[in-house]
Amino acid sequence: MNHSDEVEMLSYLGIGSVDDLFSDIPQKVRKSGIDLPDGISELELTALAESVASMNRKYRYSFLGCGVYDRFVPAVVDTVISRGEFLTSYTPYQPEVSQGTLQALFEYQSLMSQLMAMDVTNSSMYDGFTALGEAVRMAFRINGRHQVLLPENIYTRKLGVIRNYTIGLGMKEAFYRVDRSTGSLDIEDLKGKVGSDTCAVVVENPNSFGILDPEVRHVREVIGDAVLIAYVDPVSLGIVVPPGEYGADIAVAEGQQLGMRPNFGGPFLGIMSFREEYVRKSPGRIIGESVDSSGRRAFVMTLQTREQHIRRQRAMSNICTNQALMALAASVYLATLGPEGLRAVASRTVEMSSRLISSLSSLHGISAGPFRGTYFSDVPVKVPYSREELRRRLESAGIAGGIPLPSVIQPLAAEFPDTYFFSVTEKTTDQAIAALAQALGVE
Repeated sequence: MNHSDEVEMLSYLGIGSVDDLFSDIPQKVRKSGIDLPDGISELELTALAESVASMNRKYRYSFLGCGVYDRFVPAVVDTVISRGEFLTSYTPYQPEVSQGTLQALFEYQSLMSQLMAMDVTNSSMYDGFTALGEAVRMAFRINGRHQVLLPENIYTRKLGVIRNYTIGLGMKEAFYRVDRSTGSLDIEDLKGKVGSDTCAVVVENPNSFGILDPEVRHVREVIGDAVLIAYVDPVSLGIVVPPGEYGADIAVAEGQQLGMRPNFGGPFLGIMSFREEYVRKSPGRIIGESVDSSGRRAFVMTLQTREQHIRRQRAMSNICTNQALMALAASVYLATLGPEGLRAVASRTVEMSSRLISSLSSLHGISAGPFRGTYFSDVPVKVPYSREELRRRLESAGIAGGIPLPSVIQPLAAEFPDTYFFSVTEKTTDQAIAALAQALGVE
């Protein structure tokens, strides 16, 4: 841009200089300039920026998890969701002019219903935890009972969301035991706690200990007509039985793993599927397929049970926005991988968790994977170090990870002291595991 172009633009804007564009920024916090050579190419500029960024402390390996995971995202995912017609579109209040968005959401619902082996999926959940809260409220609408049975090792924050979502309903929670040898739910303990006022039973697979729980397949047999809510890891469904096949009435999940990077805490995607008979008890909205006045295929908002669209007293939820772009990312991710690709990702994850346990268990004073069951992504590891010493060792090795078990499952803090979750994905390498083992090894 030459000087005359700049003058013309400033004149059009009615300002005297480029600095006037930033007049709302206090002078004392402004930089006087950027130390860059004149006339360098984009390639040279990028290389310079990367060299400056490399001065920051960087983690070479990540073992973070417990709900948010660093999985590989195929390039096509970002390419599709970056298209203007998807990136800039919002809630389709005018369905007749939002056919592209509606079709994308329809395809998302179809893929998720197939993945979960459930009848219907909605397209309005914020994240996995709030989807679970909505599922418990939905169960209350189904049978009007007041007790919800939860695993004793449920994440504390997940429990907090359930409590917040059920305030005013008069609901009370009770907890069933998790077997300390296998890490799976105790089916007999659960059976003994189901009563006439049991509204819903929540199961997790994998559970909060990271265990792929085979016992979830038998829960339907012992809970009578209570609503069975399954909280699952969507990637694990590449190798484990989906919730619809073991009798779940409602299935929920966090969809971040399906084509979304961790991104320092969001955005996420709540997945919620359910049996067809409960459609009118479900929150949010459902996109359906129809035909227009000319007989052409068209998409509509078939069900809109949120308070934006119907009288507040009749609404099933107050969900006021949507995660359409994230739903699209999940759809592109699943369509790209296909069934075999998802199976490969899930299998690789189990393989790496096994390698992690094997490598760390050989270290003196380290106890990795305390349960006999099969781990998926998250592995509890007991270490002989203080939290500060562990932090120092990991940082020195360039490792991000080591989430304290007591911080995510607070009621069991006394039972699992000095225990941390180290999590793997298909991106975890043998080199990363070796680095972790070296960092944790007794000097």
